[in-house]
Amino acid sequence: MIRDASNGDLGCLADALVRVQHLHADAYPSIYRRFTRADAVSHLDASLAKPDITIRVACDSTKIIGHYILAIESTSESIFKHPQRFAHLHQIEVDPKYRRRGVGKCLLDDASLISAKLGLSRVVLDVWAFNAVARRLFDSAGFSAFGSKLVLDIKSNQHDGVAIG
Repeated sequence: MIRDASNGDLGCLADALVRVQHLHADAYPSIYRRFTRADAVSHLDASLAKPDITIRVACDSTKIIGHYILAIESTSESIFKHPQRFAHLHQIEVDPKYRRRGVGKCLLDDASLISAKLGLSRVVLDVWAFNAVARRLFDSAGFSAFGSKLVLDIKSNQHDGVAIG
């Protein structure tokens, strides 16, 4: 069963948020910081009150086994792009004990249905290159690559002796 998250779910969701954040911090410690369960509870509590954020949970008969956080976002019109209004899937996570049982796919299907009910025609998400398991899940749910971010880390002494300007 998938349902809207409630204040009673905050502890379980906070544990998942910390678990996911630690994966990101382990992979990219110079970018992502670690935070505590209390920080996560505070963040989630504030998020539940925002009308442009949807948090949904997947449950078995006794506990939460997965969740997603979906936000309505928009971009302004520019010379380059049309204005956009879309769903941004900020996080999706399934308890490790329940993975590979279709829970993630059900959560993604639910996020698509919720987005359609909100009048949105696109769901976007970010996935790290190192996360092959998530990439396979997103591919199986019909997501497709749309651009890529490439990074060049600059060493502080790389430009020593090079005239700029």
